[in-house]
Amino acid sequence: MYATDFLFNGRRASDFGLMICSFNGEPETVTGGELEYNTAKSPQTDRFTFYGSQFNSVLAWNFSICKNPDQNTNLYFNQYEESRILKWLIRTDGYNYIQFNQPGYEDIFYKVCINAVSHQISGRTAGFDLTVTSDCAYGFSDIIRRAGDINASTPLKLHIQSDINTYILPELNLKSQGNDGFFIHNFKDEQLQLPILSKPIEFYHASKEITMDSDTEIITGLSNPNDFNWQFLRLTDGMNFITTDSVSNIEIEIRYREPRFVRI
Repeated sequence: MYATDFLFNGRRASDFGLMICSFNGEPETVTGGELEYNTAKSPQTDRFTFYGSQFNSVLAWNFSICKNPDQNTNLYFNQYEESRILKWLIRTDGYNYIQFNQPGYEDIFYKVCINAVSHQISGRTAGFDLTVTSDCAYGFSDIIRRAGDINASTPLKLHIQSDINTYILPELNLKSQGNDGFFIHNFKDEQLQLPILSKPIEFYHASKEITMDSDTEIITGLSNPNDFNWQFLRLTDGMNFITTDSVSNIEIEIRYREPRFVRI
């Protein structure tokens, strides 16, 4: 890592007069995120057969932060400053996105949690040693928004550029005329699934505005939970076609992040 600044939970380290540093003089590198292969060798051959693969570890960083000497005359932290920094970094509300301000990689985000320990020199706090742990083995793009009107003859086309062969679970906003039921479907997902597993998102009695989070499987805007078949939209790498059987227009907005297999 060559970055000296980062964005976390809506604030930059430089907003607090801080910078990324190393107290031992050695730059830290990211660890984890290895892909493990499931293989087996038959008794009658010297070759191994591939049965699948998976990421069994997450990305993790260990680095320190200190006061930027160009912005501070006193490089040690008092009690108030230490409390302010730890309140920003140590969250109890789950993972938050971090973005390292490294040239060429400013558009890469990682969803992380942070543990911070004060770095003491002669009994005074000179900075903080951070352990930053991601929720998976890769990063993500910034939020991408795509919107348009769809109907039975007009799909919404989305070209997904993903570095990982995995599903993207987006957020959706749907605005319809209400009352009439309709379905929403990703034709690309249907091509990748067996017919029995390919199910559209069906609204039997639609509200005028519906919000759906495919990742958390939370949906709002329904007057009755039985008006929905509890299927959620999935996006895949390549061209996706979001279709519907509705004769009238449905306003749709899709928000998602594309996986990025980049390590900083």
